[in-house]
Amino acid sequence: MKITRRGFVGSIGLGTAAGILSNSNIFSRGAQAATEGSGSAPKVYDGGIMQLTQNESARGPGPKTIQALHDHISKRLGRGYAPDHVDDLRIALAQRHAVANEAIVLATGSGPLLQAGVRAFCTADKALVTVGPTYTTCEQTAREIGAGLKVIRVNDAMALDLDAMAAAAIGAGMVYLCNPNNPTGTVHSAVAIESFVRQVMRDSPATRIMIDEAYIDYVDPSVMQSAKLLAFEFANVFITRSFSKAHGMAGLRVGYAIGQEQTLKALNSAWNLGDINMLAAIAAITSLNDTQHIVEEREENTSIRQFTVAAFHDMGFEVAESYVNHIFVNLRRPASEFRAACLQHSIAVGRDFPPMENTHCRISLGSREEMLTAVEVFRKVLA
Repeated sequence: MKITRRGFVGSIGLGTAAGILSNSNIFSRGAQAATEGSGSAPKVYDGGIMQLTQNESARGPGPKTIQALHDHISKRLGRGYAPDHVDDLRIALAQRHAVANEAIVLATGSGPLLQAGVRAFCTADKALVTVGPTYTTCEQTAREIGAGLKVIRVNDAMALDLDAMAAAAIGAGMVYLCNPNNPTGTVHSAVAIESFVRQVMRDSPATRIMIDEAYIDYVDPSVMQSAKLLAFEFANVFITRSFSKAHGMAGLRVGYAIGQEQTLKALNSAWNLGDINMLAAIAAITSLNDTQHIVEEREENTSIRQFTVAAFHDMGFEVAESYVNHIFVNLRRPASEFRAACLQHSIAVGRDFPPMENTHCRISLGSREEMLTAVEVFRKVLA
């Protein structure tokens, strides 16, 4: 369904309801300032720059989560060894995923888990198999430690080439599989992922498979389901998740992995996963239980994505089929040129993603107000 600018503008009131409910939130104040048109007005976050670059939620945490944070700011924060509620978060996650508490390991975001996976399971002789383009933490870590590296290019549909990845996985230390993929936003079904996992476990049973589901909450459950059940059928499979995306908690740094106990112990031993603080745990528990907010966040993001994709199609540019809070656009020019042009208009867009940095750019989706402004800038710089 094509979303017109008129219809998109008319729905802004619904999209800002959460901000009205939480008017003490600095994000909502910044978003309001960003739409006032003053050249000196502060825009979202800081520095006068509209941030369409980090795949964060422009709406931040839900109102219930913000209220929970307010409710728990007290003198108790002065006594934080070990912080309250961190074990409660682990228990809540175990209950949500119907697993034992030992099947959950917490981290300060999912980044440390990705680094730990490579350090635990990859060596010079046991390569990392990853994708080009995809999220690069695993690849960067492999290069840092001198591990073997196999980068499999996405297919013509900008989706993971699972057959090529399975072939490359034979004898590998670990496969990194980002589903939904960042930066392309493409998704593989549960059937496709299960078939891939079974093939790798049959042909290379010692290989580990990390499935990064950081963006899963943006995808309608009818399109994609978690691969977590495979982690309990196969000890070498584990799942990583993050509260930094749809939960809007990037600044609080909460991530976790789901898997069998021996695998999680290997991650914990390989790298410092960080210590979650009390307020981050409180926020994560509240957001985990506020399932309605995640539904509303997904619906709002879908509407914004449809509007933005339609605008690029109208300009004559191809966009990978995204299901998440960012899009990957074939601009037919280097991302660096587009990035520099947008920055002249106080908009920051995504970094280079080899091997497609000379043609494609990732654009994170902001609020409705932000994307109305951004699309007009994109039209100008791409004309």
